Amino acid sequence: MTFGRLGSGSPTPLDGREWDVAVVGAGPAGTTAAHLLAKEGHTVLLLDRAPFPRDKACGDALIPDTLNSLRRLGLYEEVRQVAQRLGTLSAYSPAGIRVDIPGEFLTVRRYTFDALLLQGAVDNGATFHVAPVVSIDSRADRVRLTTRDGLTVTAKVGIVATGADTSLFRGGSTPRPSAPSGVALRCYVRSPVSIDRLIISYDRSIVPGYAWIFPLGDGLYNVGCGIFYRHERKRRINLRKTFATFVETIPQARDLWETQCSATSLVGARLRCGLDASMAYDGARVIGIGEVIATTFPFTGEGIGKAMETGEIAAASVAESLRQGTTDALARFPTILERRVAPRYRGYRRAENWVAQHWLADLVARRVQRSPSLGKVAAGIMSETEDPRALFSWKAILPSLRTWRSARRSGT
Repeated sequence: MTFGRLGSGSPTPLDGREWDVAVVGAGPAGTTAAHLLAKEGHTVLLLDRAPFPRDKACGDALIPDTLNSLRRLGLYEEVRQVAQRLGTLSAYSPAGIRVDIPGEFLTVRRYTFDALLLQGAVDNGATFHVAPVVSIDSRADRVRLTTRDGLTVTAKVGIVATGADTSLFRGGSTPRPSAPSGVALRCYVRSPVSIDRLIISYDRSIVPGYAWIFPLGDGLYNVGCGIFYRHERKRRINLRKTFATFVETIPQARDLWETQCSATSLVGARLRCGLDASMAYDGARVIGIGEVIATTFPFTGEGIGKAMETGEIAAASVAESLRQGTTDALARFPTILERRVAPRYRGYRRAENWVAQHWLADLVARRVQRSPSLGKVAAGIMSETEDPRALFSWKAILPSLRTWRSARRSGT
């Protein structure tokens, strides 16, 4: 699919007009919020520092939570038509034990995906403008944004969706560190090797990180790895060396590399994981969504779906605030996030901690392999019908282990 350059035409006049909402950042979170607010009839200005389409370092995989958000936006079919469809995710434990998880998964480059989301927001009435924002002045009555070229934008409410860059947003009553939770690298590899599923590896050479191979169709693969700093504060990690080890150690990655026709350079991205809902509101008229409030999942490094979901929740809160003419709904935004979204992050943090212990990760993988009921739980985690703690806990594993031992003793 080809796109015209969004944001490269005649500039929108910004001075002298007050907008209902100004959204900074046109990634999945920002475009989702802008789409929904503009669809309700609010005047929405969506700002980004770059014209679209533009590339973005990412794994390019869309799991069920993202697909559900796309359905709610009415963009699922449009994305599906340009994406690679896959029905299995294969996860490998540190010892190489494979767990196959069925489900609906799509892969599509962010170059294409983000442009589709932005076009959807514009089609529903949002105004997109390329202008790097350098400061946000959030006051009791209005929000004033200043761009790099000195223009001033005034809005009733501001939304910051600038990804891992937190320089424009400081929410919450207590300052917290803005350092990322981890970092990931990826490249694109073209190879005649055929892989028909998503592959995620928690190999011993990578844990407490992860690595992936995601087919994009036509022999193109997104190959990468990431590391979580929380477990690695005491030693420096050379992620490029980790990537090289992954390519040498994991059979599927080695096959791709040995048969590759071409490979792009490695590109990195910071990760902000775990969700800090208390940081989502600045106390005046600005809220933060997406990775700026750490919406990337621990354990998997997946962040698109939850970024979009925070955009949906933010749109509802902002719309209510505009209807009421007060900031009460904005003040409730962190509480809504804590209730609706935060519990899943606690589950994924548990999973990350378990996988960081090689023997525990291998134990879980063996039990899922041998237990149909735990296999259903694993599939439910991907479809968000199960909490990760339903699998990564002794309460879940021990009954399955007892059943297996009993079957061995009886010879069945």
